This record gives sequence, C-alpha cells and structure tokens, in this order.
Amino acid sequence: MKLKQFAAASLCVAAGAFSAPAMAAVVEYDITSVNTSLTNILTNLSIHQFDAALGTLTGITIEYGSSVSGNVALSNSSTTKNKTTTVGLTTTMTLTGPGALALGSDSDVLFSNVNATAVKNTAGVVVASGTANLYSSLALGASEFSLFTGTGNVTAALAINAAGTAVGQTGIGTKFTTYGDGVGKVSYTFTAAPVPEPETYGMLLLGLGVVAFAAKRKSRSAQA
Repeated sequence: MKLKQFAAASLCVAAGAFSAPAMAAVVEYDITSVNTSLTNILTNLSIHQFDAALGTLTGITIEYGSSVSGNVALSNSSTTKNKTTTVGLTTTMTLTGPGALALGSDSDVLFSNVNATAVKNTAGVVVASGTANLYSSLALGASEFSLFTGTGNVTAALAINAAGTAVGQTGIGTKFTTYGDGVGKVSYTFTAAPVPEPETYGMLLLGLGVVAFAAKRKSRSAQA
C-alpha cells in the first residue's frame, strides 16, 4: 500500500472512532439528609450541581422522602368526669428551590377519627399514635437545567409540618408530638462524549506521521 493510501486509511479509522455515537449515562448525588427531629422542620439543603464537563445534560430527577411518627396525649383536670374527643394527625413535606421553584411535595395521615377518652384527673396520657412515609419524585424541565449546571451546589428549603385536630368535649388538654427525618438524591441523565481508545490515538498519530514523512520526501525530491 502506498504511503498516502496508508495514511488516509489510518486517519479514516481514527476519525470514525472520534465520531462514534455519544453514550447515555446517569450520575447521582445525595441531597443533604436530616436527622430525626421534632416537627415542624424548616431547614436548607444542598443539591450538587451537574458538571457540564461530563457531557450534555438531558434530564434531572429529584427524589426526597421523610419518615414521620407522632402521637397525641390527653389531659383532663376534672376530678369527677371522663371526657371524650376525636383526634387526628396529618403531615406534609415540601421541597422548594431558588425562586420558589417547586421541587416536590407529599402529604399523609398518621391517624384520623380516633375516638379517645380523657380519663378524669389524668395528664399526658397517649391515646393515639401513627407513622407516615412521605415521598416525592420530580423530573425537571429543560428550562431549569441551567440552574443545576455548574461545579457548586443549589440550595433548597425543606419543610416538614404536622397538624393535629381534636373535636369533642371542652376541658380536654391535647398535646401532639411529631418527629420527622429526611433523605434524598438528585439524578442527572446526560449524553457523554465518546472517549477514544488508546489505539485510536496511536492510529491517528501514525497517520499524521506518515503524511508528514510523505510530504517531506516529496519536498526533497522536488529539490533534487
């Protein structure tokens, strides 16, 4: 094979490798977790941004969840009469990004319509309890990609609230106690630029070397 033909073949092989289809990939990062704490909870979280050096961003999914537990205790100061009430407890989780961007929310019931008796002359007696698992998963649109692209973090606000209800006779003291935690992750889907194999670089360099050698030989022949 002539030098020019060999060089052309080498360059074509290398070029083919460089123009190979981009590969789809996913990278995930943990979002700041929250240890079990009394609600209501309001705290800031950090969400790791996507590094554009990895490729072209095509999708963002933010997932966050909370395990909530709670109870209600009744008190009755009357020394002569038991009293009744109906109690319930609900909880809500919301995650909000910069510019009031909604990043997810969920709500659930720990217990509801529980008929309870506050025994006379008692205080702090737990009459109902329950748990709830809150979870949200949100896929962001392309218009939000720029906000989550960079080499730093995006700050989001997490709120976990609880609301109790008690309907019944007067003179009953109610105390709702609720705990919640938080854990989540962000997933970035992107197309990664193809990475040539070491052999491709070798073929490319060899082809360029052959071209240079041929050009130099031609130059010498012309001067002879």
